Amino acid sequence: MKAKLKFLGLAALTVTVAVVIGNNIFASDDASEEMKGVTKAIVPDSVLEELNHPDKIYTKDGLFIKKPQSLHDEDKFNQDEVVYDVSKATDETKAIIQYDATYIKEEDSK
Repeated sequence: MKAKLKFLGLAALTVTVAVVIGNNIFASDDASEEMKGVTKAIVPDSVLEELNHPDKIYTKDGLFIKKPQSLHDEDKFNQDEVVYDVSKATDETKAIIQYDATYIKEEDSK
């Protein structure tokens, strides 16, 4: 009796493994079909430069516009009004210095 239960358990396990492996094979075939339409074009340097150095930054607290950076932009604002990471911007932030540029707050969010 114990041998028969072990055999049935092993058979059920074998069938389950076969079904799972079969489904994974079919899933990978579907993915390769979808990838046939995807191109591997090289993105031009000018586009990458624009993505890495935006002209405007929108935050929950307002709009910041890129301005020509002078050597002493940080001296125009107190320490609480300047951030060096967009994610740290607050309502009191008046300047963001990031992406090798200075962004000055132009308008508050509405």
